[in-house]
Amino acid sequence: MATMIPPIVSPDTPGSERRVFESLKSSAGTDEWTILHSLGISSAWTGEFGEIDFVVIIPRHGIVCIEVKGGTVSHKNGTWYTRKHGAAVPDRLKRSPFLQAQEGMWKLKSALATKFGHGSFEAKCPIGWMAVLPDVDCPPITTEFTRAEVIDESDMQHDISAKISAAPSLAQLASRRDLCAPAAGTCKRIINFLRPDFDRIEMAAAAAWDTERRIKSLTEEQYDVLDAVAENAVCLVKGPAGTGKTNIAIESARRLSLSGKRVLLACFNRHLGAWLRKSLDNQGLTSVVSGHIHGLLRERISRSTLASDLPAAGEADGEDLYGRLYFDLGALAIEELDEQFDAVIIDETQDFDAPRLSDIVQAWTQGVKESKTILFGDFTRQALYGMAGREHPEVRAAFSGAAIFNLSVNCRNTKRIATQTDLMCGFTGTKISEKQADGDPVEVFFAVTQTNGLARIGQIITSLRGTGVRPADVVVLGPRRREFSMLGDSTSIGGWRIRDMYAADSDEVAYSTIHSFKGLERPVRNSRRRGNRQLG
Repeated sequence: MATMIPPIVSPDTPGSERRVFESLKSSAGTDEWTILHSLGISSAWTGEFGEIDFVVIIPRHGIVCIEVKGGTVSHKNGTWYTRKHGAAVPDRLKRSPFLQAQEGMWKLKSALATKFGHGSFEAKCPIGWMAVLPDVDCPPITTEFTRAEVIDESDMQHDISAKISAAPSLAQLASRRDLCAPAAGTCKRIINFLRPDFDRIEMAAAAAWDTERRIKSLTEEQYDVLDAVAENAVCLVKGPAGTGKTNIAIESARRLSLSGKRVLLACFNRHLGAWLRKSLDNQGLTSVVSGHIHGLLRERISRSTLASDLPAAGEADGEDLYGRLYFDLGALAIEELDEQFDAVIIDETQDFDAPRLSDIVQAWTQGVKESKTILFGDFTRQALYGMAGREHPEVRAAFSGAAIFNLSVNCRNTKRIATQTDLMCGFTGTKISEKQADGDPVEVFFAVTQTNGLARIGQIITSLRGTGVRPADVVVLGPRRREFSMLGDSTSIGGWRIRDMYAADSDEVAYSTIHSFKGLERPVRNSRRRGNRQLG
C-alpha cells in the first residue's frame, strides 16, 4: 500500500479525486510509493501558480504528475468543457486535461532544479504525466495524447498502478543519459521539499481561549505517536506532564472526524472538558462530541428512564457518586439511547477507575465495526483526584490488547521551567528537547509569613505589568480555593483585580487551584504552595 500524503482527503475534495485517491491507496505493489494529493506550486518557483492533483513518486523509477477531470468531458469548436454531476452549465477549461498535466510536470521540474540545482540527482529525476478521466470513456485519440496516457472509467475498475508506472512520457526518458532513476534517498529529499513531515496544530491560545490563537508544532515524537495510533484499534499513550498528550488527543479526534468517523473525546477535569469542547467547536468538527466525562454521562442519564435514579447534589457520597453511580447508570443510559461512536478518545486516563471506564467505552462502541479506542494518561504524578492514582497495569488489564506508546519530550514548557518543575516536584522521566527555547529564568522564593508572601507576589505582578503583559495572560495557581488561600482577603494584586479563573474578565488576573488548571495553559503562571514555600 502506498504512503498517501495527506493520509485522508479533505471533506471538500471532489468525488472524482476521492475515487482516484482510494484507488491509488489500495493499489497492490505500491509499498514503496509516496503519493502527494493536491500539490500547489508557488509562482515564486515557476513564474505562475500551479496545482498538481496527484504526484506519484516511485523509487528507482521516476515521478508521474496526474491531472484528474471528473464528470462529463466534452470538446466543442476547439474548447474543452467539464460538467459535474447535477450541474446545469458546463465549466469551460482554459486548456485540455493533457496540457494541464504536462504543465504540472514542467512546473515541478523547474521547482526541483531551482531548489536543488540543475546538476543534482533531484533535478535529474525522470518526470512524466498522466490524465485521469474517472467518470467517462477515453476521448477520441488526437496528436495531443495517446490511449496509454489516459486512465478512463473502464481502467478505474482495475488496479491502475501498473498503467501509471508505465506512463509513456516516463518510459521515453529511460534512455536519456542526462537523467537517472531516483534512489530512495533522492525520493526522500524530494518529498521533504514538496511536503515535509511536520504538523502545525491550530490551538486556542493560552492567553484567552475564545479570541487569541497560536500555532504549536508537534515534535517528531508526537508525530510518530499520531501515525501509530491510527494503525491500532486500542491504544494507550503514556507520558509525563508537558509531553503534549492533550494536543495529540485533539489532533487524533480531528483526523478521525475528517475521515468520516463519529468521535467522542472526553476527560476527567471539568474545566479542561469545557476547553476541549470550545476548541473543537471552533474548528467546526461537528462529528466530534467532547467534554468532561461526568457531564457527558449526566446528559445521557437525564435523557433516559434512569434520570430519577441519579441522586441530587448532597444526597450521595461524592466518591460513590462520581466514581461508581455515574458510570453504572451511564452505561445503561448509553445502551438505552443506542448512542454509538466509531472512536472514543479519553484524556487523563489515570484519574478514572479503569474497569468502569472500560464499561463506558464498550457501551459507546458496542456493535461498531472496526471501532477505535485511544487512551492518554500520566502514570507518574498526575492523578490529582481520589485517594490514589490509577496504576498502569490496572488500565492494561481493563483494556486488554492495547498497544502501548510512550511520550517523553516536554514540549509545553521552556527548558528552564521543565527543569525547575522536576527539581521541585520530583523527577518524572521527562526529556527536554534541544530545540526548546531556554526561556526566562525561573525564580524560586520562600516566605515565612502571609504578609511577606503577598508582598512578593505583588512585586511580581507589578513587574509583569511593566513589561506589557496583559492581565488575561496571567494566572496564579494554588493548592486550595482562593477563599481559603493566602489571597482569600485580596481583591487586587500588584494593581490588577484578581478573581477566580472562570469569572475573571480580560482586565483581571485569574486564580485557579492546581488541579482545576490541569491540562490548560497561560503564557505567565505564578505557582505557589501554602505555607513557607512560594514558587514564582
